[in-house]
Amino acid sequence: MDAIQKENTKILKRYRPVADMIFSTFGSNCEVVIHDLQNLQASLVYIKGTVTGREIGAPTTEVILKELRLHGDSVKDMPGYTTRTKEGKFIKTSITFIRNDSGKVIGFLGINFDITAFSMVNKILNQFSTTPDAHQNSHTLNEFYAKNIDEVFEHLINSALVEVGVPILDMSREDKIYFVHKLEEKGTFLIQGSTERIANVLGVSKQTIYNYLE
Repeated sequence: MDAIQKENTKILKRYRPVADMIFSTFGSNCEVVIHDLQNLQASLVYIKGTVTGREIGAPTTEVILKELRLHGDSVKDMPGYTTRTKEGKFIKTSITFIRNDSGKVIGFLGINFDITAFSMVNKILNQFSTTPDAHQNSHTLNEFYAKNIDEVFEHLINSALVEVGVPILDMSREDKIYFVHKLEEKGTFLIQGSTERIANVLGVSKQTIYNYLE
C-alpha cells in the first residue's frame, strides 16, 4: 500500500465513530456502511447493522458504479432515495461521498434504513384515505446489494440482457455492440477484469470489446 492509499484509509477510518453514532441512534432497522472506493471489488470496509445482509469485503452496488461512471470525482451526494431489494425490502438510503485533501472521491458513508413496515402501514392508510385518482407514483430504484463481485457482475450482465432483449447466442454484431454499451453505461468497466469477463460471455476477444466501445 503506497502513501496515498494509507492516507486515504486513515481518512475513511475517521468516519467510523460517525457510523457508530448513527447506528446507536436509529437501532436495528438501520445499517451504516463505509466503502473504500480504492477497491471496488471489495469496497465495504466497515458496517454496523444487518439490513442488507452484507459483510466486510462486499462490493459496491451498481447504483454507485453508474454514478461514478457518469460523474467521477464530481459526483454529488445522494440523500434520501428509496430502493427495493431482491428480497422485497423497501430501504431509505442516503449516501455521502468522502474525498481526500485533493478532492478525489475515495469512499462513501451510507445509511440504509428498512422502511418496509412503514411502507405497508402507509399503503393501508392511503387505501382508506384517498381515491384511486389521488395516488401519486413514487420512484423507487431496484437496488442489488451483492455479497461479492461475481454477484454484481452477474446482475449487471442479466440486466443488460433484459434491455437488449436478445439471447447471447442469437446476438448479431449490432446486438453485441449495444449490449457492451449498456454495460458501459452501468459502470461495469470500472470493475477490474471486466473486459475479459465480458469477452468470455460474448465469446469474443478483449480487443473486440475495445472495438465495440469505440
